[in-house]
Amino acid sequence: MHRILLATLIGTVAAGTVAAGNAPGLFVEGRADAKVSSAPTLDARARDAIDAATAAALIGALQSRFEGERVELRLGEVKADRVSLRDLALHGDARIRFAGAQAWMPIRFDALYDTTGMVVESPNIVIGARTAYAKRADALPLPGLVSALDAALDAEFQSNAVDVSLGKAQVIGSDGRRDIVAADAVAIFDGHDRVPVSVRALYDREAGRWLAPSYDFDVVAGTGEAVAAR
Repeated sequence: MHRILLATLIGTVAAGTVAAGNAPGLFVEGRADAKVSSAPTLDARARDAIDAATAAALIGALQSRFEGERVELRLGEVKADRVSLRDLALHGDARIRFAGAQAWMPIRFDALYDTTGMVVESPNIVIGARTAYAKRADALPLPGLVSALDAALDAEFQSNAVDVSLGKAQVIGSDGRRDIVAADAVAIFDGHDRVPVSVRALYDREAGRWLAPSYDFDVVAGTGEAVAAR
């Protein structure tokens, strides 16, 4: 089966399964440009399986993040590095488009692919590409973003009191209705432990609401020292 057809088929089936549970439908257009450049022993069938599993995992993650929104996905390049006899580390890019929007938004993702089960689980998705384009986000209702981040951190760290102090926030992209916002922040645990955090969020100007802000704690590998995102 051709790689594009396979990725589209698997993605559509996954979206239909979600819709059957009374959740909004999610649609995918599998572009499947994937080139597994770092795992030369993979054959064409293995690359097809990676494309299909990646598309399905991204669809599921986007469905969870943007509940109530209709989203299309175009899979871009997927690179793989073998990290064990069973697992491949995937790094790739894709584009998403919300219903009614003309423009596509870039995303980047990292995930692990289980070659035994042929599944990708819990991909880490970052909205927005690395770009020189940016403008200050001061005109947006940033206190609402802080409130959303506070709620998300409180839900994850229920045994701690967590407050968020927002730093520099910039608009790094838009589809004409939804702005992609990147920001630096500090999560303050129990009033004294301060941990730098990088934030990505979408602000829907028409609806006047923040959509599923995400955050990452940035730590220098091997040191345990948290550092601000660049």
